[in-house]
Amino acid sequence: MFRLSLTSLSRSLAATAVTGALSLTFAWQPAAATTQVGLQLPGDPAIGMLLSAEQALLVLTNADRAANGLAPLELDLDTLQIARERAATQIDAPSLSHYNANGDLVFVKLLASAQVRYELAGENLARAYDNDAAVTQRVEQALMGSPTHRKNILEHTFTRVAIGAASDGTGQITFAEVYRN
Repeated sequence: MFRLSLTSLSRSLAATAVTGALSLTFAWQPAAATTQVGLQLPGDPAIGMLLSAEQALLVLTNADRAANGLAPLELDLDTLQIARERAATQIDAPSLSHYNANGDLVFVKLLASAQVRYELAGENLARAYDNDAAVTQRVEQALMGSPTHRKNILEHTFTRVAIGAASDGTGQITFAEVYRN
C-alpha cells in the first residue's frame, strides 16, 4: 500500500462501479502478462478469467466498504490500463514492489504520464498462486487483513478505483488496485 497527496481539478462523476463494470464487460481487455504463451484473441478463456477476477475483486472491495459504512468506489476507466500494466509487471517480480529501480513510485509516474489528476492516490498489489473460483475472496481477505492495504480500501476520500489482473498461465495471478479521489 502506498499513498501520495497532490492537488487536482474538479471532475465529473461516472456511473457506480458495479453499473460501470457491467456495462463495460465487453469493452474491457485485461492486460496479458509478457510470460503468457500465444496470442490472446477475443473470447479467449484467459481474458474472460482475468475480466471476471477484476470485476469480482471490485464487487468484494465495495462490499467491504459498504460493511464499514462507506460509499462504493466507481470504476476508474482513466486508470484501468495503469492498473493492468502494474499487475502485469508484477508477474515475474521476485517480490511485489511499488517502486522502480530508481526508488520512484511507479504508479505515481504512470498517473503523471497519463495526465490523470488527483488529490490523493494509492495502490495495493497482491499475488496469489492458486487461481481458482475463490481467488478473489482470498485476495480481498488478505488485503483487508493488512492494516496498510485495508487503509486504502477503506479510505473515505477515495471515490474511484481501477483493478487490473494479470496471469502467467501457470496458476499465478497478480492484482493491482489504483485508488484516487
